[in-house]
This record gives sequence, structure tokens and C-alpha cells, in this order.
Amino acid sequence: MYLHQVKFNGRSVIGGSWLLVLFLLWGMVAMPAQAGDPVLPTEIVHLNDSLRQLYAPDQRVALFQVDYTCDAHRVMLRGVTTSAEAKQALLRGLAERNYTVMDCLKLLPEAEELKGRCYGIVNVSVCNLRTAADFSSEMSTQALLGMPVKLLQDEGWYRIQTPDRYIGWVHHVGIYPVTREELTAWNQAEKLIVTALYGTVYQEPNLHAQPVSDCVAGNRFKLMGKKKGFYQVAYPDGREGYIAQSLAQPESIWRRQLKQDAGSILRTAQQMMGIPYLWAGTSPKGVDCSGFVRTTLFMHDILIPRDASQQAYTGEHIDIAPDFSNLQPGDLIFFGKPATPERKERVIHVAFYLGNKRFIHSQGDVHISSFDPEDPLFDAYNLGRLLFAARVLPVIDKQPELHTTRTNPFYQL
Repeated sequence: MYLHQVKFNGRSVIGGSWLLVLFLLWGMVAMPAQAGDPVLPTEIVHLNDSLRQLYAPDQRVALFQVDYTCDAHRVMLRGVTTSAEAKQALLRGLAERNYTVMDCLKLLPEAEELKGRCYGIVNVSVCNLRTAADFSSEMSTQALLGMPVKLLQDEGWYRIQTPDRYIGWVHHVGIYPVTREELTAWNQAEKLIVTALYGTVYQEPNLHAQPVSDCVAGNRFKLMGKKKGFYQVAYPDGREGYIAQSLAQPESIWRRQLKQDAGSILRTAQQMMGIPYLWAGTSPKGVDCSGFVRTTLFMHDILIPRDASQQAYTGEHIDIAPDFSNLQPGDLIFFGKPATPERKERVIHVAFYLGNKRFIHSQGDVHISSFDPEDPLFDAYNLGRLLFAARVLPVIDKQPELHTTRTNPFYQL
């Protein structure tokens, strides 16, 4: 067991580990409580809520998850946070309220637990992130092969954060852990970008050879060379294989030919027609509504927040005219429940606007719908829940949450 003391305003704030021993030392019998549990003192609840709102208002991208065990004016902290500022503010706030504190609150990433490998690279074609470290837990999003991530915890599964800052749990198979220096080397190496929706990597430059793995659009390999109509590539973990040249491009060529105009992006979107809806999906294997938007844009080197409720507050907000005349092809249009005097609007669906009152979205599968009652593709349901639009393409790299891989911090480490 170890103990340490931190002083705020002359009071000792005690921290340590070995929870059972500490319980015995303190004689505490109270059960752990969440911040919203009525057994907690109101002043702790208010302090917790104010800090969470300040430092981690969106738990999808920042964590402030604190368990409290209270006995009179003694309190034990457990749980996790990704904000050092939030933790220090919590300790300070408790000390100012005359609480003696046992600090067992984990600050992520846990560098010691991760043995210095606080970064990782996605090592499978499509990597599923889950809400808990278990295959039966809900999938929350996906990441693609070659994508750099931050490792936050290792609890048998990795808790990771993706370039769009989304946090989730991943089985070890999906991530190759690296040091910062190793990630820098990966980021700076010449890549091969998969441009076809689907493909296969083989052990030899031969379509009849043993597969190494599948691949999908947006996957990134280390480019090793060419042989017999194939590119030779390396995975993050060092495995090597061959992919047909018709399915991918070297990054240098891909970047020269890259187009980020609305027409090019919408053509890519329409190439995904018929792909099935998959909750939390962000690849050609299956997409949800916001995953479809994110996947389409990523194929044009544009990174946007993961969920519709996050995407809705990027770019230029547009209140849609009754005749849709103020919308442009490529605008994002959002659907859900309108605001009331008691609550803000609730965004639950997103689509690309195509023009002429038509839009493309993932709902059941990727397909085109229309706001025009005279159109055979008329979608009365979504017209009835239409909220507003956002124009994002002109402000890529000009707003904090709209990046390319040239500017996103994860790709610059």
C-alpha cells in the first residue's frame, strides 16, 4: 500500500490504493455512490455536476465518472477522468468544503499500467468500439485499419480514443500498441490508401493466394513496394501482404487527385447505395446515419464528429426555407424533435442534401429520399421531423471539430 498527501488551503487531502485496507483504516461502511445518488451530500452532488459540465459535458469524448463513498466528512473517490484539471478542481473543492479525501480516482491515460505505450494503431480492417469491455456490450462506433488512437486504459481490453475524440473499449486484437515515437514513425511513413469499397490482402501477389485479411475503403497500410500488379503493404503489427493495384493508391498520388467539392463527395455517397444500416457502423460493411456521413467524408480526407447530435453544431447553421431554396448540394440536413420552451431540439438523424429537394441517408439501408410530395421517393416521415441544416465543406480546417488528416492532432503525433 502507498499513501500520499496533497494540501489545499492548509488541509491534507489523502490519496492511495488498496481499497480494502483503506476501508479498514477509516472504518468506513458506506456504500459507493454516484454523484446523482440521494445519499450523497447535496454540496458534493452540486460540485460534481458543475465540474462535469465544465470539463466533460459530452461523455462520448471526455470522461468525468466519479464514485463517492462518504462517511461524515470523509470521502473516498473512485472512478476515472480524462481531465487533470477536473480532478484537481474536485480535490480542491472537497478540501474547501472541509472533507478529508482518499483519492483513488484514476487519471487517464494510465501510463504506468500501459507501460509507456499510450498510443495505438488500428490493426484490423474495421475495429468495433463498445461501451464496456465485453463482446456483449453495445457497439458505439468503429475505427479503420491504420488509424492512430490514444490508449487510455488496459483492463484486458483497451479503452481508446479515436481521432474524432470518441471513447470506447476495444478487444486487444483490434489495436497494436505503440510508443509516441513509434506512432510518429507510422504517421510519417508512406501509406497505401484503400479506395475501393471492399478488397482482400493476400500473402502473395496472386488472387488465388491465402488471404491475410479483408480491407475496406479508408484503410491505410504502410507501402512497401510493387510486384506483379500488386502493392506490397505492411500492417501496423508488421504483417505483410499484397493488394491489387486497382483497389488502392499510394498516399502521395491519392492526395494529388483528392477532391473535396460537393459533387465529388456526393458521388462517393451514391456509390454506397444499398449498404445496410448498422448501428454504430462507420465503414462500407454497414453504416448508421451519422456513420454514413462520416465514412463518406473520410474517403475524402475529411474528419467530422461522430454522431448526428455532434455534427449538427458544426459548420454554418441554416434555417431551411419552406421551398428549400437556401440549401446547396452537400449540405448536411438534420432531423429529430424540435425545441420546446422546456428543452433544446433533439437531433437523431442526418443526411446529405442532393438538390431538387432530394437527400441521401442511411435508414434501413443507404438510399435516396425526397421532400417533394410529387416525387416517387417522397419521404413524409422525415419531412415531418426536419429540423435544420449545416454547411460544413467551406469551413473544413477552419473550425475545431472539422479536420483533415493533415491537421487532426492524432495524425500529427
